[in-house]
Amino acid sequence: MAKKELLLGAVAAGLLLSGAAAPAFAAKGEGRHGPRHAAMIERLDADKDGKVSLGEFKTNISAAFKTFDADGDGQVTKDEIKARREAFRDARKAVREAADADKDKAREALRAAGPFMLPGAGRMFDRADTDKNGTLSEAEVLASAEKIFERRDSNKDGAIDTADARPHKGKGWGKGHHGKGGAERADRMLKRLDADSDGKVSQAELLQRASETFQRFDADRNGEVTKAEVDARREAFRDARKAFREVKATDGEAKEAARKALSEARFDRMGGRMFERADADKNGTLTKAEMETAAAAMFKQRDRNGDGFITADEMGKRGK
Repeated sequence: MAKKELLLGAVAAGLLLSGAAAPAFAAKGEGRHGPRHAAMIERLDADKDGKVSLGEFKTNISAAFKTFDADGDGQVTKDEIKARREAFRDARKAVREAADADKDKAREALRAAGPFMLPGAGRMFDRADTDKNGTLSEAEVLASAEKIFERRDSNKDGAIDTADARPHKGKGWGKGHHGKGGAERADRMLKRLDADSDGKVSQAELLQRASETFQRFDADRNGEVTKAEVDARREAFRDARKAFREVKATDGEAKEAARKALSEARFDRMGGRMFERADADKNGTLTKAEMETAAAAMFKQRDRNGDGFITADEMGKRGK
């Protein structure tokens, strides 16, 4: 789900236009991702031949590595990765909080502050850390980059160009708008919203969930949700995620309870992402009416065939 919309949220929305090469080829479909894919190619295409070679790709990664390696010791630590992530959060927050007239300037500052992505610096850290010393060397990062390049070079011509942005058959391709993982997430989201379990979501069901979410956010029950209340729900999500991580390797009731708590907290986090967008009068608080209006608009956008329901195949797609 591409936009940070109420309840349905954003499925890894965009991976930042930060200058790092790793997210540059995250978009696999032509469609709405095509312009971004082309822009990334232009950014990385040093010799301006319309495509990105492995050499150009690795040059960009090496530059990103130096940014992450704050102390210049040739190793990227988890603390340095954390610092980059925090810098990204601060820059992204500045974009969210900027006045409309200053949005473009804030976005440019966000791009200039990058890169914030580095191969192996996320969930794949342990796999990328081949010598198991707890840090990433440039060689280890570049090895991860080569694997990324190989996957993105879908036609195996030794370069990444606009042809690699088009839909392809085979593993990772042709499995729906967001691939297999996206389809599974859309299915889970539909089940959460589908109160009567008829396999589809009506506008009434979506508005009911929006209302329930609003009530959870409105901690002081004054009929308005403030940014502080949104931040509290986000913090609750972090706590739930931490609790689940601590028991996920176990079995039994504790694991299942933690999983359920995380599921609900994640759903709230997605709703919270709509705060700035749904605040129609821009007074820094969100009323129930504003949230329901945003939910109704989103429903109309998702209900592509106009039959009054959102089905599994529409869950991850927006109307034109």
